Amino acid sequence: MKKRILLYLICLPVIFAFASCKKDWLDVKSDKGLSVPQNPADFQAILDNPNTLNRLYSYVGNSGTDNIFINDADAGTLLEYELSLYLWEKNIPWINEISIQWAYPFTVIECANIVLDGLQKNGQSNEETSNIKGQAHFYRAYAYYSAAQVFCPQYESQSANTALGLPLRTLPDVNILSQRSNLQEVYNLIISDLNQASYLLPGTASYHTRPLKVSALAMLARVYLNMQDYQNAKLYADSAISLKSALIDFNDPSQVSNSMSFKFKANGVGNPEIIFYAFKSLSIFETGFLGQGIQVSPELYNLYEDNDLRKTYFFGKSGSRLNFVGSYTGARPDFSGIGTNEVYLIRAEASARLNLLSQARTDLNKLLSLRYKTGTAPSITEDNQLALLRTILKERRKELPRTGNTRWEDLRRLNLDPNFAKTLTRTYKGEQYSIEPNSPRYVLPIPNNEIRMSGIIQNQR
Repeated sequence: MKKRILLYLICLPVIFAFASCKKDWLDVKSDKGLSVPQNPADFQAILDNPNTLNRLYSYVGNSGTDNIFINDADAGTLLEYELSLYLWEKNIPWINEISIQWAYPFTVIECANIVLDGLQKNGQSNEETSNIKGQAHFYRAYAYYSAAQVFCPQYESQSANTALGLPLRTLPDVNILSQRSNLQEVYNLIISDLNQASYLLPGTASYHTRPLKVSALAMLARVYLNMQDYQNAKLYADSAISLKSALIDFNDPSQVSNSMSFKFKANGVGNPEIIFYAFKSLSIFETGFLGQGIQVSPELYNLYEDNDLRKTYFFGKSGSRLNFVGSYTGARPDFSGIGTNEVYLIRAEASARLNLLSQARTDLNKLLSLRYKTGTAPSITEDNQLALLRTILKERRKELPRTGNTRWEDLRRLNLDPNFAKTLTRTYKGEQYSIEPNSPRYVLPIPNNEIRMSGIIQNQR
C-alpha cells in the first residue's frame, strides 16, 4: 500500500505536466515508454510541483522542543501519537504503523532519483539539463538531511562510521530494498549532492520555488554547522552571503506588517531573505493562527525585549492564548526553507567558535539592527568567547523559532557540549515528563510498517 501511495505521489506532477501539454492520459498506451518522463521538460515538471518537492519535509521535531507549550485541556485533544511526541514517550504509536515523517522525505528522494536516472538515459547535456540535474541533487540532499535529523542520532565524527544512518536510495526503483547505511555515509551523500548542485545550479531562476547555486551553498553551511565542522560552515556561509546578503528591515511595512494576514509576504514572493523556499505540510504542530492549542512557551516569549519587533510579528494573542502567527511563508504553514538570516547566524556562530569574535559580533549586530525598532537595537560587545556564543545561540533561537526543525536540531547538537546541554521538562495532568541531553528519545522510531516491509533495523529508544 505504501509503495502504491508513493508511486502516485511521484507520478502526479508528471501527469499534470503532460496534461498541460495536451497529451491524452485516458488513452491506453500500447508502448509503456510513452507513460514515463522522457525529456527535460518532463523532468522539470516533476521538480516544479511545490506540493511535493517544496513541501514534504519533516516538521515533527518541533513537537519535542522547548519552544512550544500545550495546556492539559488542549493536550487531551491531540492524537495519540502527537501526545506521545509532545511528552517524549518511548513508544510512538504512528497511525496504522505508518508515518508521513518517514514517507515524505523518501517521496522527494524517489522523485529526484527518477529525474537523475532519466537525465542519464536521455543523454542530453546542456545548460537546461545541468540545471535540472542540479535541482535533483539539491532536493535529494535536502530530503536526506531532513530525515536524518529525526530518524538518526546526532552526527559525531568519532561515532558516525558506526551509528545507524538511513537506507541510501540512488535508483528510481522503489521495489529495491536497501538496508540502513552508517551515518557517515548519509552525510557523505548529502555533501556530495550539495557540492554537485552548487556547480550545476544557476544564479537566478524563473520561479522562486526552484533552488539556486546560493541555495546549495547555504545548505552546505547548515550541514557543516550540524556536523560541528566550523571551518567549512564559515566557508560556505561566506560563499552564500557573497551571492545573496539582503536582510529584511522589520521596520519596513512593505516587507512585514500587521496588515498582512501572516505578517510577511504571501507565499514568500518578494521576500529578499529567502534563499530556498519550502514549507511544511499542515498539522496541529505546524499551523500559525490565533487561538490554536499549540502555544508559545513562556520561556521563549520572555527572551524578547519589548522593542524587539520579532515579538510583535512572530506571535499573537487571542484571549489568554499566545500563538505563533508570523512565518516567511506568509501563510498558515511554517517556513522550512533557508533564509539569509539563518546564514548570518551560522557564520556568526562558526566565527565565534573559531575565536573570530569581531567577525561574529559584526554579523550579529547587523542582524539585530534590523530586528529592533529603529535606534533601539542592543550593541553586542562581548569579548569572551563563551559569553558571545551564548548570545548568538539565544538570538538564533529567537530568530528561527518555527523555521523547519531548527530548534530540535540545535538541541540535539548543543547537547554534545556541557556548556549548552539542557534537560527539557513538561507537566501533563500533574505528572512531570522530561528528556535528558543525548537521550535516545531524540531519535524517533521508524514506523513498524517500514520495518516489516524492508527488514531494516529499528531505532532503540
